[in-house]
Amino acid sequence: MSRFALDVAELSTRSEARKRLVRKAIPPTARFAGTEGRRYTGIIDAYHGETGLAPDPAAVRALDRAWAELLHTDPPPDYADGGRYDKRQPGVLRELAADKLFERFVRPADGVAGVRVRPEEVLVCPYSSTMLLEEAVATLARPGGVIVCPEGFYKSAGIHIRKAGLRVVCCPATPDDRFAIDPAALADCLAHYRGTGELCGVVLTLPGNPVVARYSKAELLAVARVLAEAEVPVVCDMAFDRLVAAHLPLAALEVDTAAGPVRMYDRVLTLTGNSKGYNAFGPCKIGAACTGDADWLARIRARLTIAFQRETAHLARAVLEHTPDRYFEHNRKLMREQMSGALDRIADLNRQAGRKVLRPLGSAEGMFLSVEFDAALLAAAGVDSAARLEDLLLVAAGIDSVALDRTGSPRLGVRLNVLAPRKAPRRESRDLADEMFDRLTRLVGELTGGLTYRAALVEYGLPELDSMPS
Repeated sequence: MSRFALDVAELSTRSEARKRLVRKAIPPTARFAGTEGRRYTGIIDAYHGETGLAPDPAAVRALDRAWAELLHTDPPPDYADGGRYDKRQPGVLRELAADKLFERFVRPADGVAGVRVRPEEVLVCPYSSTMLLEEAVATLARPGGVIVCPEGFYKSAGIHIRKAGLRVVCCPATPDDRFAIDPAALADCLAHYRGTGELCGVVLTLPGNPVVARYSKAELLAVARVLAEAEVPVVCDMAFDRLVAAHLPLAALEVDTAAGPVRMYDRVLTLTGNSKGYNAFGPCKIGAACTGDADWLARIRARLTIAFQRETAHLARAVLEHTPDRYFEHNRKLMREQMSGALDRIADLNRQAGRKVLRPLGSAEGMFLSVEFDAALLAAAGVDSAARLEDLLLVAAGIDSVALDRTGSPRLGVRLNVLAPRKAPRRESRDLADEMFDRLTRLVGELTGGLTYRAALVEYGLPELDSMPS
């Protein structure tokens, strides 16, 4: 059995601290080399998780109306309804979440009955589903407990899980470039920690982040069967649902086990929100969760003491009610085009290098592209971890990325936002992807020519990453 001995919470904390140190050391006038003598200024932020896309025009118009109603104290009649605008759990948002955010549960695939999510099976919270993740995990926590996370999860999940006093154990994905959950490895890991008495639950990220892996119905049923037979509560982060063309929610499945049929909706708490697919912002953002386990939902609700302001509930309502399906289809088309261009640039880079220096992982969907680097190239440069690779890209090429070790993976790779790289917040630009890959191509050439990690740090007087206190 292979389980990763990665303290992902510590890796994430250290990564953030290192980025602050490096950005402080690199002067604003620093220039980074591209190919054919090109020189660039500024750090490209390919680390962040924004899409750079505006809300749908219909949603923007609805927001304008909602703002006007609030500013001029002329809200709609149901604004005074204490249930629909309840400060703890606004009924209007629970209804919209059930209908809109969990829409794919209803008829997810041929031969899958699915689930019609009811508003009473939904919890909502202001701003972000991360709060729901923390509260859900807290309901599972006990001293010395373990949360199992298959390789390839949200980059800061470890920090949120550690907050409940739990530690993350990572089990390996398939060893190929699919980067998918391996049912056998997952079963092995769950059996081990059930045996030790440490297992508290499982946290998954589906559709994936950092990597979107494709699953057939049979493959996902195999994963669901492992989870059902382990009789373990599962938290599934589904925040990227609207960024992919097709997604079969894990909770929509029913599987046969030795103990009889199991409806996964009763074992899985699914989290999502309106920030990624709907591109909601600030006070318009909400998180949502659903499950058929009424007792678990009640325990989370008891912990979820943060209150909605009626105004923010009204703004979030406007976004959810007035964003049409064609908006998601249009944005997915943009993402596919952008991803195709990024993959072409990687193919060009590999041709110039004469070998496969970069290996894209997963399917060509979503906003992130994760790439694994050639191990021999990195070894010659003194890079033996994804954390050091992340550091090298920032120092030598001015590219801010996410080391895959933060996502529970031992692969020598990084996650890049290829849809909306930027040099400043709210200045996202798809055109910056060409500059980013030009810098990356030049860096690969310099590494091939003998540049080392240590030499790249010397210019800014930075210590090697491993010399930092952990």
